[in-house]
Amino acid sequence: MIKEQFIRNLGIMSEEEIQKLHETTIAIAGCGCIGGFSAELLTRMGIGKLVLADPDVFDVSNINRQCAATHLTVGQKKVEALKNHLRSINPDLEVVSYMDGVSEQNIDSFVDGAHYVIDAIDYFAFPEAVALHRAARKKNLFVTTAVALGFGTSVLTFSPSGVKLEEYIGISEDVSIEELKGQTFPPSGYSQYLPDYATEEKITEWLTNQTIPTISVGQALGPGVLVSQMVLHLLGRKTPPIVPESFQMQFE
Repeated sequence: MIKEQFIRNLGIMSEEEIQKLHETTIAIAGCGCIGGFSAELLTRMGIGKLVLADPDVFDVSNINRQCAATHLTVGQKKVEALKNHLRSINPDLEVVSYMDGVSEQNIDSFVDGAHYVIDAIDYFAFPEAVALHRAARKKNLFVTTAVALGFGTSVLTFSPSGVKLEEYIGISEDVSIEELKGQTFPPSGYSQYLPDYATEEKITEWLTNQTIPTISVGQALGPGVLVSQMVLHLLGRKTPPIVPESFQMQFE
């Protein structure tokens, strides 16, 4: 029996597909921009269980772009605020919370039981992202990630049997997580095209200051594409572009 709030999904999805989503678990590392909006879209589509991880709290600067970031949630843990937001959409949603984020120590349990993984880890927490990809590969799970590029987005999906994250960005597969501290994902790895304002000089300045400019529309486009591709993949309808291929949408 389809819940009334998901009745409008019928016609785009069958009852069997809606039920399949209800029985699906998605692990989302990072509950800010990409992770938060992806979680909301998945909740509204009828996903039954989300595993959320993020160590941060909302601050005022998050309000311009992050799901569940409001003046009422400033100072709250992102995982807790997002969980409350999602439960207000679907009270039956099962949520598992990792309030301290993901780490090399807990990453295996984080992905255990998941059917798909979303890498929405903070750009400056690259070692944790590598640990996430490694744990997902061991479980034979696809990992998808998106980045906002001003008025556009780029979405990357990594296959557990395809090009590894380490190979994609040109680091050793044997490098330890400890050795990766201080490193970041190279901006050129997200896209062959960057907006005009994202000059090499500006990117260097942003990375040095650990403050990258971003706006709401790119942060909404990314999850829209990411969740569309992932759900179609989960339902066996269409395989997304797999790294080294990617999806990009740019309006400037």
